[in-house]
Amino acid sequence: MKIKEIGIDGFGKFHDYHTELSEGIQVIYGNNETGKTTLRQFMFHMLFGLEKSRGTAARKDDYTRYMPVEGGRYGGYLLVEKEGQRYRIQRTFETGNRQFRLFLEDTMEEIPLPKQSLQGVLFENSAESFQNTASLTQADIRTGKEMQKILQNSMANLRNSQDARLDIRKAVNILKGKRRNARKNPAFYRSEQLRQRLGEASFQENELKKYETQEEELYRQLNQKPRLSLLQRILQWIRRLFGVDQEEIRKNEICHKLEVVRLEKEHLLEQKQEIEDLKKEYQSALTQKKEAEQEVRWIDRAIWGIETAAADIQKTFGEELNEKISDIFCQMTGARYDKAVMDQSMEMMVRQDGRYIDMKYLSNGAVEQLYFALRLAAGELLYGEDEFPLFLDDVFGNYDDERLKNTLAYLSQNCERQILIFTGRREILNILEKLKIDFHVIVL
Repeated sequence: MKIKEIGIDGFGKFHDYHTELSEGIQVIYGNNETGKTTLRQFMFHMLFGLEKSRGTAARKDDYTRYMPVEGGRYGGYLLVEKEGQRYRIQRTFETGNRQFRLFLEDTMEEIPLPKQSLQGVLFENSAESFQNTASLTQADIRTGKEMQKILQNSMANLRNSQDARLDIRKAVNILKGKRRNARKNPAFYRSEQLRQRLGEASFQENELKKYETQEEELYRQLNQKPRLSLLQRILQWIRRLFGVDQEEIRKNEICHKLEVVRLEKEHLLEQKQEIEDLKKEYQSALTQKKEAEQEVRWIDRAIWGIETAAADIQKTFGEELNEKISDIFCQMTGARYDKAVMDQSMEMMVRQDGRYIDMKYLSNGAVEQLYFALRLAAGELLYGEDEFPLFLDDVFGNYDDERLKNTLAYLSQNCERQILIFTGRREILNILEKLKIDFHVIVL
């Protein structure tokens, strides 16, 4: 992507401002307070938007800082070119009158922006990544937490060419969330609860058989006719005359015993049925628990697979990143160093004459060159397809003339992106002229 035109209706000190940019190196030149950083911030916010903060943070946010000083509508346009196609980005930042539109410049056909963002339409880079790999200042050139987070996360991405759109950390966190939910499945608690109830439940099959035997015996006695002698039959007849039926009394006693036995038997059968139902419920809960456990195992395997693959890619990408840093740093230092190595904690060492030197022993200029090489390498490897212009806002403050000469020579010969150097140092212009490097100057 290349920026072709800048048009500002109102942004900070700029009002009704217009300028055109060319290919290659652009030098935005001016003394302090002439608006170099303001112009850089305008281009950044045209690409990524500008929202007003809430509460006390709004007093010092970019929205408040860059409100038009000399009038004019808060916003403007940016004309960019990508892959031979020109696009016009128009924005009005003012709250309550916010507008954001994208057009094909040659036909003025409007391109829909359903998410109100250029990310995913013109580029894939996030604002955070852009600020750490494409828009650099001397104040933040040294690696900070944001850069470390971007690199560590991007190095763990599983997509061809290390595309940062697929966030592996997010994918793993989603899987871990699903694993937590799977472990909260009620079947785990329910199966344990039922297991304890089964352990506490008691039923004695022998008792049931005993009552069944007693029941059969009582039925037999109830239906059995007693064998009586002649005398016994005469006595039985006499008792009946006086209202006493011995046989009826016997049967009533047997029926009473039979009723007691039946009640005990039914109670035991109810216990048995409850235990059978409990067993069925327990088996059902166990099945559900096994399914949940299987889901947890599948998620564990998925997490392991992703993290293993991510570690492999991180190692491969880390090697590519070190090679790229080494190549850039070597050229920018005039081959004074032949290798640079960065570990996972972002600590770096350089090799000189076969001896490794920790960066804490390097000069401030060399350290800033090393970090500059890191950011260039990361930007090329992670976001090369976006082809963003490289914004360099006074990043060469600790460079001596030789270091500055080598760095500018490297950028002119090896960086295919449009380069915007924001500076008030006249020597940068002198060196570019001395090296016969083509460049375009915008004086503020």
